[in-house]
Amino acid sequence: MNTLTFIAPSGAPASGTIIEQLDPPGNTSGANHVGFFGAGGPQGVPFAIIVDKYQDSTYITNTSGFNMGVAPFGVKASGELNNTKYDGAVNLANINGVGGIELSGIPQLSGTLLIRFVPSGSTAVRTQNVLLRTVVLNASSGIDDITGVVVGLKVQGFEPAADALWTQTAGDGALDNRIFFVDHNAPDLVHDFFVSLSVSPEAVGQRNDFGMFFIIEFL
Repeated sequence: MNTLTFIAPSGAPASGTIIEQLDPPGNTSGANHVGFFGAGGPQGVPFAIIVDKYQDSTYITNTSGFNMGVAPFGVKASGELNNTKYDGAVNLANINGVGGIELSGIPQLSGTLLIRFVPSGSTAVRTQNVLLRTVVLNASSGIDDITGVVVGLKVQGFEPAADALWTQTAGDGALDNRIFFVDHNAPDLVHDFFVSLSVSPEAVGQRNDFGMFFIIEFL
């Protein structure tokens, strides 16, 4: 069976933590979401992101926005991910509070997420046409249209160690909702894809009706 797993790529002690799938479907208590917050994180002050500004912290959370990282539950750093912040320059990023870093020099492990694809069987495969879409979720966490651009918040992203510029995939000014990844031309039994994400609300209020949809071709 082919498997796709979302993992915290770095940051202690969250490094290697799997962002669990919904089990059973509809369960809201598991560590199955990524939350974007102000500098105080999900249980701190300030926890909210100012409208038209980008997040200062990123965490593994449940659907209510509570920190659901590795034990001990509730400790600020337990579910904290690397925070990659868009600061307005399309070729620069702020990594964990350090600004002005060229995207072209950011290592993979500084990404927000590691997406790991493992094909079934023992045959190594190559990958192509891999992309990540920002999508609108419906009331049952499904997707009605994978190509529609999300409105109400901006989402910026890039592939560390590959992209030199941010790509906007949601909000005012977004032309498309996709981030493209470099093809893996060498056959392998495990393929790791890293992505950095930054989010900015365009209006007041919590947003939990958007998600990421990963598409991969392998041969």
